[in-house]
Amino acid sequence: MQPPRSAPPVQFKVEFETCPVQASLGILGRRWALLVLRDIALYRAQRFNEMMRMTPGITKRTLAMRLSELEREGYIVRSEVRPNYTKWAATEKGEDVLPVLMALVRFGSKWHAPEVFADGRARPLREIFDGAYIRRILGPEPGGPKGSRPRELVRAERFGARPPPLESRA
Repeated sequence: MQPPRSAPPVQFKVEFETCPVQASLGILGRRWALLVLRDIALYRAQRFNEMMRMTPGITKRTLAMRLSELEREGYIVRSEVRPNYTKWAATEKGEDVLPVLMALVRFGSKWHAPEVFADGRARPLREIFDGAYIRRILGPEPGGPKGSRPRELVRAERFGARPPPLESRA
C-alpha cells in the first residue's frame, strides 16, 4: 500500500506573529483545563463538587487552580457567590470553545469507541446529540445555503440515522 499523497503547504492570507493554535493552547493545553471547561460549557456543571464527580482523577487542588486560570483568562465567570457556595458559567469566550470540544467528541466517538461506549460501536454526533444542539454549536454547513445543516447531520441522515422522537430527548 502506498502512503497518501501529501498536500501542498497551506498558503495563509496573513502573516502570524505567533501560531493561533499555540496561543490557544496557552491555557487550554494545560492538563485538565479542557475537561473543566467541558464540565461547565458542555455538561453545564456549575458547582465545584459537580465537577469533581464528573472528572475522575482530578484533585481538588488542580480543579481549584484550573478554575482560577480559566476565570483569569476570561473563559468562565463566577455566576453566583455566597459563603461556601460558588457557581461557574462559561463566558462568550468559553462558549466559543464548544466547537473544539464537539470535534473532540466526534473524534473520540469514532476512534476510541471501545473505551467510550459499552458496545464499542463508533457513533456519529447525530446519535449522541440532538440535531438542533449540533447546529447551534457547529453552525450551518460552511458555504451552504442559509439554514443548511452541518455536514455531520447530512452524512448521518444519508446513512439512515434519524433523530430520536421528541419525547425521548431530555
